[in-house]
Amino acid sequence: MLNHRLAKRVSRIAAVQVMYQKDITNDDVSSIINNADDFIGCDGELEQKIHKNFFKRLVSKIDKDVDFDGIIERNLEQKTGMLMAPIIMKSIIKVGIIEIIFEKTAIPIIINEYVEIAKEFIGGGSEKFVNAILDKIAKQVLR
Repeated sequence: MLNHRLAKRVSRIAAVQVMYQKDITNDDVSSIINNADDFIGCDGELEQKIHKNFFKRLVSKIDKDVDFDGIIERNLEQKTGMLMAPIIMKSIIKVGIIEIIFEKTAIPIIINEYVEIAKEFIGGGSEKFVNAILDKIAKQVLR
């Protein structure tokens, strides 16, 4: 069970990295994945730890017609909040949105996973913002 959870965690992190790359370069996802030796691991170490089907499901939704910015904007307390947010935070939230909308994972698990990723990648209290926004979005999706 622990290996399965670890594989999903690694998949989420890799999906966030794909989203980040897309947000920076605006390349299509297949191109990013094809050139992804950085996070898939040219030595194969990370590739062995990733849950390939879960990863593919997450990244396949990145290029879908999902209005990530609109979803985020509708759920912000202060409309200027995301303007100053680091791109990596936006990428974490977007992949969290994908999982909330398209996966059957329990919402508390989804939120906790992306909060942990925010702690690892950003720190500085960013996890509180990620927690609040994903919680609001999840409540809307569940209605």
